Amino acid sequence: MLKFEEQMRLSEYVGLYDKVVTKDHILRKIKENIDFSFVNPMLKKSYCETFGRPAKEPERMFKLLFLKSMYDLSDEKLMQEAMCNMAYKYFLDMNPEDEVPDSSLLTKFRKTRIKKEELLEEMLGESIKQAIEKGLIKSTAIIVDATHTQSKGQKETPTQILRRKSKEFRKEIYKKNYEMSKQFPEKPLETADLEEEIEYSKKLVANMQEYIEEQEDKKIKQKYESLKELLESGKIKEIQSESDQDAKTGYKSESNDFFGYKSHLAINDERLITAVEVTTGEAPDGKYLETLIKKSEINGMEVKEVLGDRAYSGKENLEYTKKAEIKLVSRLNPVISDAAAKKENEGNAFEYNKDADMYQCPAGNLSTKKVKQGRKGSNKNQRMVYYFDVNRCQKCPFREGCYKDGAKSKTHSITILSEPHTEQLEFENSEYFEERIKERYKIEAKNAELKQSHGLGTCKYAGLFGMRMQIYTAAFVTNCKRIVALLSNKKEIAGTLV
Repeated sequence: MLKFEEQMRLSEYVGLYDKVVTKDHILRKIKENIDFSFVNPMLKKSYCETFGRPAKEPERMFKLLFLKSMYDLSDEKLMQEAMCNMAYKYFLDMNPEDEVPDSSLLTKFRKTRIKKEELLEEMLGESIKQAIEKGLIKSTAIIVDATHTQSKGQKETPTQILRRKSKEFRKEIYKKNYEMSKQFPEKPLETADLEEEIEYSKKLVANMQEYIEEQEDKKIKQKYESLKELLESGKIKEIQSESDQDAKTGYKSESNDFFGYKSHLAINDERLITAVEVTTGEAPDGKYLETLIKKSEINGMEVKEVLGDRAYSGKENLEYTKKAEIKLVSRLNPVISDAAAKKENEGNAFEYNKDADMYQCPAGNLSTKKVKQGRKGSNKNQRMVYYFDVNRCQKCPFREGCYKDGAKSKTHSITILSEPHTEQLEFENSEYFEERIKERYKIEAKNAELKQSHGLGTCKYAGLFGMRMQIYTAAFVTNCKRIVALLSNKKEIAGTLV
């Protein structure tokens, strides 16, 4: 039942806060400058207004989540700190002598009250709204990037997961009724593949079904249902961890992988996080540019420029930003820019003969035909392939390193830059581009802050929604900290002008 408690009941000890929570304490500054009253109406639909025990005030529970993320604490450690830390109690609108809630209530709050991503989006949007109302956002640019978070689950192959679960089920039956083991199907070899392991597990479940239906032992039933559910879910071929079935393998570099999730972020020039999108680890960065732009706009940002690394300069993004009249400050993939550079510097090798509209080899022979490859309008650039007379190549004095003996054809290919790529390459060479791209360091610093100060290096919860809960809360926390810092700077500047 949603019945709000009174905040800060009159206490003879409340004066302690003025002595122990200094004016420059970050929690005092956040409490004085950030309005948390949006939480209660935001979460109203998550509570029953007429039945059940009185609920702890949503705003206070939300503030506990805030403290958990801000100081990177476990639920238990958070409650221990909140019991004796006066700054925490002041921030939570509690009296010094008040008891803190049990840590289990915080777990329940996360799982049953914040159940939809829309609430997380609203929470982040509120921080941007308050920054705008305070006159702190002047920029019309966002900087985009993605950062990875390691899953709390252990990575395994689907075969390993299924093999372990069937083994655990058999082990429970051995304990209770060894004679039933005679009905076990023949185990596959250690070298068996996934299909063989699936077939064996299905037979094991089928053979034990009648026995399980007669059983009252909860542990055996639980092992049976867990194995059966996994087989029937259709996810067995995809999951890479039983404890975190949403997590996937991604790559930080060609030889450095991770197992977990990606948080795609957008920040503005004021270093406030304006948008978040959470995906599994294997998701490409560039695919979510449009999403980050639109979410930033929903949260109140006017977006006229986007800064990003090479992952965001794909053809689709170039076309989208051009149509939306947004500058995209992102270098082209080297495959594209190098092709253009190669085309301009081919005088020492194959040269273009503009009169014949053909390429000329180092020996002076013209290509005999040209063929355009690739589909127009696709994500990949088309290529023009020029064919040379192999009869001449076989006798050519320059054939070494150019023509391979016995080859049936000799070609020279040129990447045809699309119009968006050509325009972007020209923009990339401008002084404005060079100056603006330097601002990308801001989001790299923000990613470091999220990981080092707010525990984003490792997932606190299992599953995609758990990861969303973690990054959105951390984003809200860092935005509140940043708003306080911007307000302090604003006051300092105003003070020097007086």
